[in-house]
Amino acid sequence: MKLNYLIVALAGLSAVAHADVSLIGKMEGGLQRKSNVDGTHVNGVKDFGSEIDFIGSEDLGDGMKAIWQMNNNVHLDGGQSGDTFASGDTFVGLSGAFGAVKLGHGVNAYGDNYYGANFYDVGDHGADRGIGGVLGLGDAGGQKGAIKYETPKFGQFNAAASWAAGEKGNGSQAGNAWALGGNFEGANYGLHAGYSRQDLVNGAAGAYSAVGHATDWVMAGKLTPFAGLTVGVEYNHATLSATAGALTGTSLVVPADPAAMKSLALHAEYKPDRFALRLSLTHTDNYKYVADQKRTEYVLGTSYNLSKRTALLAEYLHSKVNNDAHASSELVIGMHTEF
Repeated sequence: MKLNYLIVALAGLSAVAHADVSLIGKMEGGLQRKSNVDGTHVNGVKDFGSEIDFIGSEDLGDGMKAIWQMNNNVHLDGGQSGDTFASGDTFVGLSGAFGAVKLGHGVNAYGDNYYGANFYDVGDHGADRGIGGVLGLGDAGGQKGAIKYETPKFGQFNAAASWAAGEKGNGSQAGNAWALGGNFEGANYGLHAGYSRQDLVNGAAGAYSAVGHATDWVMAGKLTPFAGLTVGVEYNHATLSATAGALTGTSLVVPADPAAMKSLALHAEYKPDRFALRLSLTHTDNYKYVADQKRTEYVLGTSYNLSKRTALLAEYLHSKVNNDAHASSELVIGMHTEF
C-alpha cells in the first residue's frame, strides 16, 4: 500500500513540475543447491538481486537537467534488513554540456565488472577485488555518501572521478575513499581502466585510529567479433598496506606481510537469439592478500528468453581455494523478469 501511495505521489509531482519519472526494476529468483567448503549442503529458494527503482529528471533549460535515482533492493526469499527505500545506488544531481555531477551513495567511478557476460546470479561479478571485495568494507562510492563527476563524451571516450566520505575521525582517520575511471567505446569493442584508494580505520567513535590503506586498479576490455558473441577480460591488482591483525567492520585478518592480490577473469556470452550460453573463468593469486594462496573459479550459465523481458535460467559455480580441503559450488535454476 505504501508503494502505491509513493507511485501516486510521484505521478502527481510529475504532472505539476513537468518532470519525467519512471518506475523500473526486476524480479528474479529460483531454487538453489549449495555445497560449502566444510562439506555441508544447503537447499532452498534464493533471490538473485530483485529491485524496484525510481528514476527521474527535469529539464531546466539551456541543456541542463536535474537528475535523480532511488534504487530499492527487495528479496523474493523473504525480507532482509537492507530491504528499505534507497538501499541501493541512489543519487541526485545535475547533467548538461559539462557532464554530470551526482551526490548520493553507490556512485563509484572505479567500474569493476566492466563486462561480466550478463550472468544473472552466481557469475555476476568480475575479477576478485580488495576494496569492495574481500575487505568487505564498501568502496569509493558505496559508503555513507559520495560525490561523483562524469565528463561529457569526447568522441568515444569519457571519464569519471568519485570521492566517498568515511564519516569517522579527522584526516587519515576519517576512512575516506576516492576513485577514477575511464571508458573508450568503439563500434564492436570497449576498454576500461580504473583506480581506487580506501583509507583504513580501526576503533569506535571518539577513538578512531588510522591503520593503513588499500588500493585497487583494474583494466578490462570486451570484443564482439560477430553478432551474438561477446568476449571480455578483466585484470584487478589489489594492494593492502595495513597493520597486521583484525580490521574493524570486516572478518578479514590482515596477514603480517600482505601480498599483492592479482586476479584475472575471462568472460564469454553467445546469444544468437533467445537462447544464450555463458562462461566465466577467474584465477586469483595471493587471495585475501595471503602469499601463495590461490582461488580458481568457473561459472557456466544458460538462459532462454520467453519474451523481451522474461527469461528462464540456470547457472553453476565451482570455486576452489588451494588451502581449503573442499571446493564450494552452487547451482541455481530460476526465472528473471523486468519492467
